[in-house]
Amino acid sequence: MSEYNSYRDGDLRKDFKPIPLQKRMARFPFNKATKVKIISYNLNLKRTSAGSYTPPPPPPKTREDSINLTRYYDSIRKNVKFELREAVKHSNIEGIQESKTLTHSEISELTDVIYNTCNKYYISVVSTSGCFFPRNAILFYDKNDEIFAHFEVCFECSGIESSPKKMLEPIETCEYLYPDLEKFFKSKGLTTQFIGRK
Repeated sequence: MSEYNSYRDGDLRKDFKPIPLQKRMARFPFNKATKVKIISYNLNLKRTSAGSYTPPPPPPKTREDSINLTRYYDSIRKNVKFELREAVKHSNIEGIQESKTLTHSEISELTDVIYNTCNKYYISVVSTSGCFFPRNAILFYDKNDEIFAHFEVCFECSGIESSPKKMLEPIETCEYLYPDLEKFFKSKGLTTQFIGRK
């Protein structure tokens, strides 16, 4: 019993054995995917508080007022948040700003990060943030080149959601996953944080 209590959360496990590639690839959705793609979106949108709202300018009385009103509505159209679930449902992924189709070795690297990172550590509690403003995702394509599953990732808040739900065990989404996963995205040339207007 004393051995059980001799560790702290976050300590490396002495008995850690990585899940081998064959077993990682046998897990859904990797076992059904003919293509895996990582993407970035919403890179120019700032995360805002739930109640934030900028009212439109007053009705135009002068040419300047008309120009300001036009700018206001143009900015709203430009700042529409890309919703991955809606885009997948309607097969319209025009809001994706960056993407990379992964090679077999990159998929192996990705599955290692997803399934082996948290298993390296002693973890008793997995916390979640209230914020979730994803800018990155992992897309899984079937033999018809249609997306059948995805993970959406918010690196700013350390959150991950999947469709279908519960593709990862809660313990697999520990706080140590996000730095390694973000490093993976960046190593493949994808942006993971707000970049403002270009």
